[in-house]
Amino acid sequence: MDNRTDLDLSLPGYVRTLMERLEGAGEEVYLVGGSLRDALLGIPPHDFDLATSALPQKTVSLFSDLRVIETGLKHGTVTVLSQGNPVEITTFRIDGSYTDARHPDGVTFTDRITDDLSRRDFTVNAMAYSPRRGLVDPFGGRQDLARRVLRAVGEPERRFSEDALRIMRAFRFSAQLGFAIDPDTLLGATRCRAGLARIAAERIAAEFLRLLLSPDPAPALAAMTESGILPYVSGDYRPSEKLLATLASAPCEDVARLGLFLAEADEAEATALLRRLKYSNKQLTGARAVRRGSGIPVSDPAQARRLIADCGVYAPSAVRASVLLGNSPREAIGWVERNSAACSLRELALSGKDLLAAGIEGRRIGVTLERLLAAVLEDPSLNQRQTLLALALAQNQPNQKDEKKDE
Repeated sequence: MDNRTDLDLSLPGYVRTLMERLEGAGEEVYLVGGSLRDALLGIPPHDFDLATSALPQKTVSLFSDLRVIETGLKHGTVTVLSQGNPVEITTFRIDGSYTDARHPDGVTFTDRITDDLSRRDFTVNAMAYSPRRGLVDPFGGRQDLARRVLRAVGEPERRFSEDALRIMRAFRFSAQLGFAIDPDTLLGATRCRAGLARIAAERIAAEFLRLLLSPDPAPALAAMTESGILPYVSGDYRPSEKLLATLASAPCEDVARLGLFLAEADEAEATALLRRLKYSNKQLTGARAVRRGSGIPVSDPAQARRLIADCGVYAPSAVRASVLLGNSPREAIGWVERNSAACSLRELALSGKDLLAAGIEGRRIGVTLERLLAAVLEDPSLNQRQTLLALALAQNQPNQKDEKKDE
């Protein structure tokens, strides 16, 4: 039964315009999904999704004067650009069976909003709002928002067996919203966890990253560990509770959180995990640098320069990870951020061409440059062309044994 209550949400004009046109054509239309959930929580929605009784082709026809993108027409979804803002509009529907544990094999359109809400994942996402009709809340989503509980719609195992990615979404929402997962819902997720093996790595990776970027990922990650779900993300790697507790204090950036999460993994293990989840090359490079730097003690400015030389542009995130893990003092962050010395071969005041012109050839060029960089890391004042050239020539003078051998 519909649980209609008096509620007056402030919706942007570009959303109300679309709703009024659908209503004027004799159709029902509601704000649904995460946009409604966030509005009820007092969180400004980033986008707006509408559900309507209008069939897809009628929706397209009603907005023929606007740009309409047929996002997923066979599933009833179109995107309408209203005053330059994209709004997804989906026909009320009932999902068919899920033979791939991810997508319904087909959908049946319906004229009842409650039918549409009954197919959704969690009660807090299974509400609908119309300025004319108020809030439709057949599963107690508003009460669960107040209780700060995430609960599956209907039978949890059915929800998770339909689409195993909902398991990851449960933990992600729990972390993002700071909600507890209802015990029966958690049990259902645990029993259906094997379905995650059938989900594309990119989908799992996206949900996992959003979880890591939540205000406090630790409780959700601990629950994933206890329920045997984390291995479907991280394989054999098990970060300690101590490490997980530091994640909330790390910068809310993808490479910073990924790298810190992997701090207790070795290089090969971290690389394999990032590649299996198909993170981008930038994320892979950055996370590996932060993981590496998190274990480097930085107790003075010279060591800060060594960390910068190792981690490059990711050094600020790396040194913060090192501090969070107790490997470096807080002062290390300032040493890294304020450092202006050369920390890479490119920043030396002397180049390989200069060494070649000075008569240093072959592999000696690379060896000499590395030695010069090490000297500059210890004493940045040495980074002057003539000073470095003198050092290079001194380093490449033949020693006594070599001289006698040549004689």
